[in-house]
Amino acid sequence: MTMRNLPAAMMGCLIGLAACTAAAPDLTQMIAADDLWSFDAASADIVSQSCPEGQQDSFSMSFKLQADPVLPGTDEALGDALSGLTFVNGWALSTPFASFGGLSGLKVMPSGDLLAVSDAGALIQIPFDQEKLTPLGQASMTYLTDGEANILTGKKEADAEGLDYRDGIAFVSFERDHRIEAYGFDLCGAKAHAVLVSRLGDRPAGLGQSIGNNSGPEALALDGDGMIFGLETVVNGLGPVGTVARGGAIGFDSEDWIDAHRVPLVGMDVLNGERFSLHRSYNPLTRKNTLYINVRRANGEVEQLAKLNSPLEVDNFEGIAAMGLPDGRVRLFIISDDNFSDRQRTLLYVFETPSS
Repeated sequence: MTMRNLPAAMMGCLIGLAACTAAAPDLTQMIAADDLWSFDAASADIVSQSCPEGQQDSFSMSFKLQADPVLPGTDEALGDALSGLTFVNGWALSTPFASFGGLSGLKVMPSGDLLAVSDAGALIQIPFDQEKLTPLGQASMTYLTDGEANILTGKKEADAEGLDYRDGIAFVSFERDHRIEAYGFDLCGAKAHAVLVSRLGDRPAGLGQSIGNNSGPEALALDGDGMIFGLETVVNGLGPVGTVARGGAIGFDSEDWIDAHRVPLVGMDVLNGERFSLHRSYNPLTRKNTLYINVRRANGEVEQLAKLNSPLEVDNFEGIAAMGLPDGRVRLFIISDDNFSDRQRTLLYVFETPSS
């Protein structure tokens, strides 16, 4: 989303970052465990609906991606900002290809490459060498489509924000027209038809208020066999996390909402039962961002891993992806949305958890 176009009520929340005691959400939409959406149950139908003609060659635009090394700040500043992570590397990504930018969701693919989604309605595949810890030169872009395989156009249709990927299927959440859709990305690429998973609506039951037009399901993650999503809209000081049911219904009672000091939730990934979340506030007076990275452990305990702000270089980060390492550590990637602005950059930072 564009970080400068914020409602006044939310802006007040963003400037004041003190922790608060939040009232309980209105839990009117209950989903029984047996009614939860299931990847195992849905995946075959998604692929057949998204790729009705089976495997097809499709067109994706290939472009050279330049990765210039970036250090967010001094070792001392990073040491003050990081409590459960170590900074590994960072880059500013750029290309003459004008359609590149607006990256919001992020996922590490089984190959080790990175898959990002642009809020202009496209999937960007960034080759990445996980051993040498560096992006590789040639990236590709595939435009997202509607249910008839027509390319999405206009901000209301194409404002893609959250992303997850499993077994060749890309799941994408959109705001403005708040919804979650699935694509048989590996099987038929750009010819994949969108398959609707859930349409949230503007005021879903159980939320207690309307979803902001530009503050919808920014975060999306497959959690075990199920699916969860997170709203950028702050409700009672918390970041709402919802659950998807079979048939597309949603509920807000099954998942703990995130307390990040009233800072909006913009990204989320789940790895081995641990939920990593990314939160960002923007202060319009200083024109500075503050970024939080949290983890909710499998036992329910919540830990703040990082608080990044000035004097560190922090931009409009919106995507987070977690990758397990052979020694049990976790590698975290975060990526920023440049809003297609010459005043911003697409930054990719890599962190790792310490050895246990």
